[in-house]
Amino acid sequence: MINRLLNTSSIVITLLVLCTQATAESFLVQDQHGLPLKNAVLEFSVTNPSPVGVSPPNTLIMDQVNKLFKPDVLVIHQGDYVNFPNSDNIRHHVYSFSSVKPFELKLYSGKLKAPLQFNNAGVAVLGCNIHDSMIGYIYIAKSTQVLLTDEQGMATLADTVAYESVNVWHASSVTSLTSISYEDLTKGIKNDGSLVIDLIIEAPEPRNTFQSIFKKNGQ
Repeated sequence: MINRLLNTSSIVITLLVLCTQATAESFLVQDQHGLPLKNAVLEFSVTNPSPVGVSPPNTLIMDQVNKLFKPDVLVIHQGDYVNFPNSDNIRHHVYSFSSVKPFELKLYSGKLKAPLQFNNAGVAVLGCNIHDSMIGYIYIAKSTQVLLTDEQGMATLADTVAYESVNVWHASSVTSLTSISYEDLTKGIKNDGSLVIDLIIEAPEPRNTFQSIFKKNGQ
């Protein structure tokens, strides 16, 4: 009878462990007031890199729509290409002073430019020489595991990924990059199991310009 109970207990414990391992890890990024932060980037220091060979670079899109960059934040990996199609019917002069990829492109509607390759990790702050209020960001990740938070400030990491720490970036954060260890992350677990990341955010200016944003985020 005792052996049967021990075997049953072992099965229950095993099932609990399996259930825990099968649950993907959710992250909530919020500001100092407890409000969710959209477009926060989480880049993980992976301890179990995939054995799969190096993938060919991807080509992603940073569009210009209604005098705005779409998306606001584009996450890519080192070596990826970015296309700037310009879906507006007006001219844009997109440029970046960021050391990870300084460039300028004169974009005309319907006239495609060759995509640009981004080989260095970091953040490229984008502006338009014609429309100074246009601000965009390209986050070039070194790690294979990188996430972007949604409207609710949430992002989910696959349960198969093991990591030591996470670098957190947000365009409005007072620090350019925040590094958090796994141990520190687990100290802020919500009732639903989400890991909470708190960032101190600067209040946005009434009208952001490229020059003011670049001084804080330029790399």
